[in-house]
Amino acid sequence: MKLSIYILSISLITLSCNSKEDYIAEVYVNIDVDLSLPEYSDLQVSGNSIFIEGGVEGIIIYHGVGNDYKVYDRNCSYEPSLSCSQIDSVDSGIAYCGCCSSAFLLSNDASVLNSPALLPLKKYYWTLSGSQMHISN
Repeated sequence: MKLSIYILSISLITLSCNSKEDYIAEVYVNIDVDLSLPEYSDLQVSGNSIFIEGGVEGIIIYHGVGNDYKVYDRNCSYEPSLSCSQIDSVDSGIAYCGCCSSAFLLSNDASVLNSPALLPLKKYYWTLSGSQMHISN
């Protein structure tokens, strides 16, 4: 009897803490980007970023130091199901959501700089071969 109550309690706690509405949706991402093309020329300078199509609300490619890049979904982690929940600008490596005013530091795994967001932006994997970047999840 005690075991049944314990299992039921753990199940209820787990279900209440894992609301799917609080997470950025899972979508298939498999994108190739030729960084030598003129539309990606901003990425030749460390600290710059661009937006491309893909992911849930679009993708941010941020050029860190050297050949280090960071790739994130533009869907804000605060109430991601809202239609306005999107990173709409990046300034000096800080991504801003115009919907909730959250801010994220792109060079530091998109960690939260300004609330109400509590979670970082969704990160994507990338590989670089010459000027060819492959982005995936």
